[in-house]
Amino acid sequence: MRSAASLIVTAPLAALAGRTAARGDTACNYGVLMVRRVGGGSFGGALVFPGGVQEEQDKGPGDPHVACAIRETYEETGLLLLAAEPPALRARADASFRDLSTMHSTSFRDFCFNNGASALRTHMLARWTTPRAQHKRFDTRFLMLNIGDDDKFALSQLGQEQVQAGELAELDWIAPDQALRDNRTTLALLPPQAYMLHELSQFRRWQDLARRAELLDRSATDRPMEPVLSRRSDGRVVALFPGDRAYPDMQENELPCDTDLFCREPHALGLHRMEMDPAPVGGFLATNLIRTVAYGQPRL
Repeated sequence: MRSAASLIVTAPLAALAGRTAARGDTACNYGVLMVRRVGGGSFGGALVFPGGVQEEQDKGPGDPHVACAIRETYEETGLLLLAAEPPALRARADASFRDLSTMHSTSFRDFCFNNGASALRTHMLARWTTPRAQHKRFDTRFLMLNIGDDDKFALSQLGQEQVQAGELAELDWIAPDQALRDNRTTLALLPPQAYMLHELSQFRRWQDLARRAELLDRSATDRPMEPVLSRRSDGRVVALFPGDRAYPDMQENELPCDTDLFCREPHALGLHRMEMDPAPVGGFLATNLIRTVAYGQPRL
């Protein structure tokens, strides 16, 4: 299983004026950065948060998961989410170049260190592992970074995002409630992204979301969550999460029975699952998160 990190980046809608996040009705005052993978690779065609596999260059002082998430977001979107603009960029007329390691013969992390640059503050929200039935498996930390009104360098880059050729097909800023509304019919999502968006949609203001994230217990958010996916007799797919009364014993390779996958009382105790419809490509539609247990990832 390969270690990976994914970054949930939010930005105020006011700073995204004219961007796609501003379309439609939303009760939220922020958008979330999401990218669509090209077909053929891992999660091909899926709309996900930027991120990728941890590399050797991410190791060093500090949290390697943060280093990986910041680096991958930069490589995939061109957003350099640092607290201030590095001097090496200020000295250039064109600060939009992407490959810092090639231009400076150093790793991304070393470039930041040599320029005294530190990442904007991140908060760990969750840790997911790929289901055991999958050939490629990842142990992924999901971190959140809120671009605030005072983050001038990050704000100055909005509107200059660029998709990484060969890796991404597109990128978009979208409000959580808007994404879930689109997910009912056309916007396919994978379970981790759908789960996170359901959690984020509880917060209309990014300021409240950031304050709540600061209170999360890191030891609890670092508890792995491995979904178990099963198809019901009515054609819907159910992702069971740890703590659900039907979650199987992973050591015994048990499979839940069909009757346990139906939820006729969504407020009953012992439920931690997501019901969804398979999409032709990119994941699932009509995701419905049902959670009545405290076990597993802490609630935002």
